[in-house]
Amino acid sequence: MRQAILTAGWLVYACNIAVSQEQLSFEVASVKPSGPKSIRGSDGGPGSRDPGRYSFGRATLHDLLYEAYDLVDDQQILGPDWLGSEEYDLVAKIPPGTTKKQFEKMMQNLLVERFKLVLHHETRNFPVYVLIVGKSGPKLKESGASAASTPTPATPNPIQCPELPPDRPGLSTRHSLAGACMVARRQPMSEVADMLHMSVRRVVVDQTGLTGKYDFTLRFVEPLAGAATSGTGLLDGASDPGLSLSGALERELGLKLEEKKMPYDVLVIESAQKAPTENF
Repeated sequence: MRQAILTAGWLVYACNIAVSQEQLSFEVASVKPSGPKSIRGSDGGPGSRDPGRYSFGRATLHDLLYEAYDLVDDQQILGPDWLGSEEYDLVAKIPPGTTKKQFEKMMQNLLVERFKLVLHHETRNFPVYVLIVGKSGPKLKESGASAASTPTPATPNPIQCPELPPDRPGLSTRHSLAGACMVARRQPMSEVADMLHMSVRRVVVDQTGLTGKYDFTLRFVEPLAGAATSGTGLLDGASDPGLSLSGALERELGLKLEEKKMPYDVLVIESAQKAPTENF
């Protein structure tokens, strides 16, 4: 009998947790169509300098779904075209101590409440790039490791690199007509893979097995619209293969990108209304 009572108690406790998760909500939230003076961009939220407030200007419902479900690729949302064109301004006050997962649940509940969103989940295989160590092994040096200074080239390189403070972690890529340059300071491979996503326009999954933090500068030529591509789907760089992204990764860092297919969760939007319900 005692065991049955304890079991029932745990079931009630578990149910209460599930219910509380389902009922998570912002203290106050305003969602309205963007006006002519609205500025696109998001700010605040858990882990930021302003964890008690979150705003997203000129956000599409596609953007908000991306945030609410912590997605990694645009292909994970299937629905009507207007999801990516109608724009809204969102401002929300977040309860103290809210975690990232709780914030995501609040966003999900808000979208259901204000847009009458109805969706279901499916699992589909998507093409991705897997970042691995090349045959010759990694050529990266961990942050803080002594290294010989790089000589200044006789001919200035036309690809300009972003400047990062040498005493702080950072990762940035600058894109130009001449090409692109990625600069890393004290960065793990997982962050590097996420940044490469911007250049290859596809999810990049870190499978290097490298666990350190690294400093490097990588210059490369990006794929151009309509340009011939190699077997990896990246620009060959006919005049100098070493300047293609795939060539630069292998030559400079000892890394390689390989194409694979991996299963991902997909949100299939069944219905949603364009005009959000009144704020309260």
